[in-house]
Amino acid sequence: MDAKVRGECFHCGLPIPVNYHQTLEVLGKEREFCCIGCYSVAETIVNNGLTDYYQFRTEQAIRPDQELPAELIAFDEEDIQAEYLVDQNKTPATDNKSSSIILLSESIRCSACAWLIERTLRKLTGVTGVQVNVAAQTINLQWQTDTIELSKILKRLHQLGYAALPYKPEQALAINNKQQKSWLRRLGLAGLGMMQVMMYAVGLYLGAWDDVNQQHGHFLRWVSFFIATPVLFYAGFPFYFSAIQSLRQFRLNMDVPITLALFLAYGASIWAVITQSGEVYFDSVTMFVFFLLIGRYLEFRARQQVSEKVYKGQNSLPVYAEKMIGNEAQGKMVSLKKLQQGDEILIRPGATVPIDGELVSEQAEVNEAMLNGEFLPRQKYRGQIVMAGSVNTHQAIRIKVSGNTSNSYWAKLLSMQEAALLEKPKIGLLADTVARYFVLFILLLAAVVAWYWLRHEPQEALWITLSVLVVSCPCALGLATPIAMTCGALAHNQRNVLIKGQHFLQNTSHITDVIFDKTGTLTEGTFTVNKVELLADHSKDQVLVIIAALEAQSEHPIALAFYQYQSKDIVANDIEHHSFAGVSGKINGQTYWFGNRQFIESCGGRFEKIASENAGLWLYDGQTIIAHVILTDKIREQAKDMSQQLKAKGYRLHILSGDPSEQTEQVAKELGIELWANGMAPEQKLSYVKSLQARGERVLMVGDGLNDAPVMSAADSSIAMAKASDLTRTTADAYLLSENLLDIPFVLQKSRQTQSVIKQNISWALLYNVVMIPFAAMGYIPPYLAAIGMSLSSIVVVVNSLKLKREKKQSIS
Repeated sequence: MDAKVRGECFHCGLPIPVNYHQTLEVLGKEREFCCIGCYSVAETIVNNGLTDYYQFRTEQAIRPDQELPAELIAFDEEDIQAEYLVDQNKTPATDNKSSSIILLSESIRCSACAWLIERTLRKLTGVTGVQVNVAAQTINLQWQTDTIELSKILKRLHQLGYAALPYKPEQALAINNKQQKSWLRRLGLAGLGMMQVMMYAVGLYLGAWDDVNQQHGHFLRWVSFFIATPVLFYAGFPFYFSAIQSLRQFRLNMDVPITLALFLAYGASIWAVITQSGEVYFDSVTMFVFFLLIGRYLEFRARQQVSEKVYKGQNSLPVYAEKMIGNEAQGKMVSLKKLQQGDEILIRPGATVPIDGELVSEQAEVNEAMLNGEFLPRQKYRGQIVMAGSVNTHQAIRIKVSGNTSNSYWAKLLSMQEAALLEKPKIGLLADTVARYFVLFILLLAAVVAWYWLRHEPQEALWITLSVLVVSCPCALGLATPIAMTCGALAHNQRNVLIKGQHFLQNTSHITDVIFDKTGTLTEGTFTVNKVELLADHSKDQVLVIIAALEAQSEHPIALAFYQYQSKDIVANDIEHHSFAGVSGKINGQTYWFGNRQFIESCGGRFEKIASENAGLWLYDGQTIIAHVILTDKIREQAKDMSQQLKAKGYRLHILSGDPSEQTEQVAKELGIELWANGMAPEQKLSYVKSLQARGERVLMVGDGLNDAPVMSAADSSIAMAKASDLTRTTADAYLLSENLLDIPFVLQKSRQTQSVIKQNISWALLYNVVMIPFAAMGYIPPYLAAIGMSLSSIVVVVNSLKLKREKKQSIS
């Protein structure tokens, strides 16, 4: 057996490289695999209970270098595919519905890679969408399952040179760790090689002045050659491999001019050594590689933080649960994947809830800090949902499983986070386009520079051309947007603000007007009965019981204020809800109406003899107005600070409320907000926003209710509150995981800061090229300085973007 292999891969039967070790228990034995692809497929097959495939197969699976990779074919199976799908609750799509999946490819390195992948895959019939994120090395793919198989799309990626597999955070982390070791090995070799070659170069340069023995000089050149060769072909491999893959597709990327410069310098140096004439540039070659690797390694570390962020999130939950069987006091530990809807599990004190479920115990105290950043425990009662990620802080509780790990609230948060990091905003597309055409400009410019110097000073032509090729590489321009956007998105996640797409950062940076809903947004949304004014022959308790019966079927915040007054003896029938007005129903044959003054008047109520104010709600029995009820809704603690911060920075604030009472005016006065309107229906709110936009204003809508969803869709940007309805969360561009209103100023400040950093990055990248290229073309910048300058330009962009992750204490800048 070859010394470089050991055994055969259990999945495909090919030899296992001696330096690769990956095992998995299959059919009762530990099996070894030759690559991460075979291991991933085997793991998925085992997890889905499909091990019969290995028992009854008649031949080994095939590998990627054969006609169609077996691990790719496996992903066409619905059971396996469902593990990775990110839409439609991760179930395979049918009936012409588009499925979505996230792919991971460690070969993605620059914007040219993204452009090539997107352009190629979009030409495939059945592919409905492709978005590549260079920072995360991921591909967000949407396709029609009945038109094209996923394996064929993956095969096309392999043919392009971008081997990709469905994304799993733990797999991404493993690949990142492997890549980091590889980068460090290459960087170490390049550093050592550069230092050695520079020592010999110093000897050669000094020898030119001291008439060093020609034989000694020739010896130093040969030694430099032997040291520079592994530096170029091993340490510099990522550059020319990327360039070759690009050229095979008749495309240009940033590594093309770098590769051309490296091999021109290396080839000219070999010719000088063999012919014993001319200059050698082995020192420049090793310095090129070393400084370029420093820049690429820092880029890689920035990408790695994205994968680590997602992995830590998914790895925060337990992978098992204590399933209860009958009335036994002790449960049985089982994998989460074996739990079914309706199963009861036991959550012990201090344990993390692994899956969404309905509370079976009478009550519980849970800490939801992982979900919303709030560290005070929350009280839960029987029948309420306890979400995965919550921590049980009190006695042991039982919950009934209401879903699965793939559609839990926690999984949705992580899925939205991944999608936000994947999206590419318009400004990023522009930078990619500029960088792609800039590469062509560089090559043409280098050709012109070489032609000029060959005509005037041929002995200087080579190193000047090398300097132009290296100094003008648009790596910084390609990094300017994706690195900044990724850091901006992560900064929001760290603050418990979940954004659905990076377009939100761009749109929110231009906001002029901020519109708030009142109930549940500026106020806590939990009404309490403040005052009951009796106007007929009824007691206070009788009035509250009647209203509670009328509101018994409603989940409206006003209805919940009367929940505690319900009586089993008083039940309302024929209940009818009147939008933005009130409710009516019959109790013991008597019809009652409860709502605002306009509603009561429309039902025949007469207010001539009533001196009470218009604010509040009224109870009417068809003949007499029985009572006047005043509710209060406490303003959130941070609302005043938030409004002061926003007004200080020039934002115009508005309140649009469906509440017809005068409380809207009271809230506006207390918060110092001059523009407000109450009693507004959804279509009126929508019209209000459109009128602002018609005047050229950019609107941010903040709300929580179902009636806020239409206006959120129309606004330039929108944020849903922590307890917003499902429709509102779906419609909004972002939503708060905590109820801290000071997150609103943070969002606006961070969005502006992100756009500012992007502009700084692009300006720096363009300024660097505009200034350095002429100097290089005129021969003022030697090759080693060109390499340092190009690497520093990328490092500046990365470091400048990383400051977005540092939270500032002040408000909007």
